[in-house]
Amino acid sequence: MKPCLLPIAILWMMSAAVAADKKETGSPEHQAAARIEQLKQKIAHDSERDICVNSADLVRELVEQFNNQMNASELQPAQMTLDEIGTYSDKAREAAKNSHHRLKQAELILHKSARRLADIAQALAVENRQAIDVVVNKIEAADDDILNQVFKD
Repeated sequence: MKPCLLPIAILWMMSAAVAADKKETGSPEHQAAARIEQLKQKIAHDSERDICVNSADLVRELVEQFNNQMNASELQPAQMTLDEIGTYSDKAREAAKNSHHRLKQAELILHKSARRLADIAQALAVENRQAIDVVVNKIEAADDDILNQVFKD
C-alpha cells in the first residue's frame, strides 16, 4: 500500500507547484495590461530612436485590448483605449520623421493593426463603426507616412 502512495504524493506536489506558477503569472488580461503599461513607460523614457517602433507595438497591444473590452461590453474603457490607439499612432508617425530606425518594422505593425481594427469594426454594431473607422484612418495615415519615410532615402 505504501509504494502506491509515493507516486500519488509526488504527482500531487507537482500539480500544486504548477498551480502556484499559474497564479503568479496572472490571467492573460492582466499580462496584457502589464505589457501595455510597460510599453508606455518605455516610450516615456526611450530615446527618439526607439519611440516609433515601440509606439507601433503599443498600438498593436491596444487594439487587442480594445477587442477584449468590446467583447466584454466595457464601452467606456474601450472608448478610452480607442483614443489611446489614435494618440500612439500619431506618436509613431512623428517619431518616424526624426529617426529612421526600424521604420519598416513599425510600418508593418501599424498596417496589421489597422487591418485588425477594421476587422474588429466589422464584427461590431453599425453605430460603433464610425468612431473605429476614424481611428483606422488615423493608423493608415501614420502607416502611409512611415512607408513614405522608408522609401524617401
